[in-house]
Amino acid sequence: MNAAAIILVALVADDPAVLRNAPRDDAPAQATLWRGDWLEVRGETAGFLRVYDHRHERPGYIRPTIVRVHRLEPASTAELTAVVRFLRDANGSESLGIGYAALALRAAPAGADTTEVLAAIGTMADRLARRASATRADARNTTLTAHIEVAESYGVKFKSVEIAATGNVIGTAAQRTRLCYDGEAWEGVLARRTAAPLERARAALFLAGRSCLDRTTLALEPTEARASNDRRLQALQSLEYPAESALPPALLGRVRLRRAEALAWRAFDEARRGNFDPAARAEGAAVRELALTDRGVLAPEDLDLYEDVAIRVAASRWATEPEQKATAKRTVDVVFAPRDEGETCVRVVHTAGTGKTRTVGERCTYGLVWRNALRWAPSGTVATIAVQPMAAWTEVWVLRRGDDASWTIETLTPATADPDTAAGYVEAAGFSPDGARLLLVREARAGAQVTRRFQVVATTTLAVEKWAAHADKLGAFKRWSSPSWRAGTLALR
Repeated sequence: MNAAAIILVALVADDPAVLRNAPRDDAPAQATLWRGDWLEVRGETAGFLRVYDHRHERPGYIRPTIVRVHRLEPASTAELTAVVRFLRDANGSESLGIGYAALALRAAPAGADTTEVLAAIGTMADRLARRASATRADARNTTLTAHIEVAESYGVKFKSVEIAATGNVIGTAAQRTRLCYDGEAWEGVLARRTAAPLERARAALFLAGRSCLDRTTLALEPTEARASNDRRLQALQSLEYPAESALPPALLGRVRLRRAEALAWRAFDEARRGNFDPAARAEGAAVRELALTDRGVLAPEDLDLYEDVAIRVAASRWATEPEQKATAKRTVDVVFAPRDEGETCVRVVHTAGTGKTRTVGERCTYGLVWRNALRWAPSGTVATIAVQPMAAWTEVWVLRRGDDASWTIETLTPATADPDTAAGYVEAAGFSPDGARLLLVREARAGAQVTRRFQVVATTTLAVEKWAAHADKLGAFKRWSSPSWRAGTLALR
C-alpha cells in the first residue's frame, strides 16, 4: 500500500464477505473476502462502497456495514494502534488484527516508535500458526485457511516444518508437520533499543523457542547448530538488569529457563571440542539460571518446561566437576585414547609387577567421555564413567571385572526412549562398601512424561533390586551415596 496514494481504506470485518460486480445484493460475486482483507475505497453509490481489491486485483462493490473505513494518514495512527491493542489477544481475530497492524505501520509518521505494533503482529501471527497446527492440514476449515492467506498478503511469512513426535519408543518414531511463523516482526522488536522490556522478553522467548525447530535443523552440522544456539543465547542475553527486574515473575522465570537450556547446550558443545574451561563457565551459568528460577511463580504451562530444562542442564553437569584424585594404587586403571577423529576409546589396562601393561577391556565412542566422572568401587572390581553422546542425553558405562580377569563395559541408559526426541541422564551416586551394589539415579523426559528413579543395582547382573521416586526413601542412599555426588547433582532439586 502507498500511503500517499490511498486515502481511504476499508478493512473487512465479517466472514465471509462478498465483493459484487454491481451495487446490488443479488449481483454476481467478484471475490470472497475474509476478515482483515483491505480494500481501496474509491467512492460510494446506491448504498454500496465502490472499492478495488488489490489482493484479487479486481474492482467491485461492498456493503459498508461489513467493513471498517479508515483514513490512511498519520493522524489515524493512534486510533489504529488502539484497535491493534484490543485485537492482539482476541483468539480468532488474528487476520483482522494483522490487517489493522499493517495499516498502523503504514500510517505512522517517520521516526515513530512502532515496536508495540510489531510485537502485536508477532503475537497474532504465532497464535494463528498454532491454531492451524492444532488442526491437520487436510482437516482445516475454509475460514482458517483463508485467514492464513490474508495474513500472508501483508507479508507475514509462515513455514511448514517437519518435527519429530516426542516420547516415542525406539523404532516407532513418527513425524508430523507444523505451521510456524518465521518471526520477522519479533526480530524487528529485538533490534530496537526503544522496545519495552516486556516486548523484548517476548521477542527473545519466541526466537529462542524449540517448538518450531525442523527435524532437519535438529540434525545440523556442529558449526551450524552452534551458530543457531548462539543466536538463541544472544536474543536471551539481550535482556539485562535492571530491565529484567521490570518483567513479571512468571515471564522472567521462562526467560531464565530458556537461557539455562541454551547454556547447557553450549557447555556440551565446548566440551566435545576440548574447550573445558569455557564449558565449565557455560554449565555454571546454566546451573545459576536454573537455581534463580522460582518454580512457585511459574505459569502452570511452564512447570513441564522447568523439568525438561533441569534434565538438560543435569546432562552436562560434569563440565563443572573437578577430576577426583586417585586414593589408592591399583594394578588396574582406566586410560583414554583417541582413535579416529572425534572418537575416544575407554581402555581398562592391567599393570603387572614388572611394570608391563596390557589392555583387558576396551570400548570406543564418538560421544563425549567425561573423564572426571570416573568413579571406582572400594573393591576395585567395578567402575563407572559418564558418556554423553548428545547434548541432552548422558549415559553411564559400567566397567566390571569378570571371573577370567577380563573386563566388560556395558551401557546404562536414562530410559528406553529415542534420544533424538527425549532428554535424560544417568548418574552413579555411589557404591556399597563391598562393591556389590551400585547406586544410580535415572531421570528422563519422553513426551510429556518425566520420570525420576533412585535405584539400587546389583553390579554382577546390573539388575535393579530396589528403587524409589525419592532418595530419602532408600536407606542405601542415606548410607552409601557419595558426598561429592550429593554436592553436585541436580537430581535432589
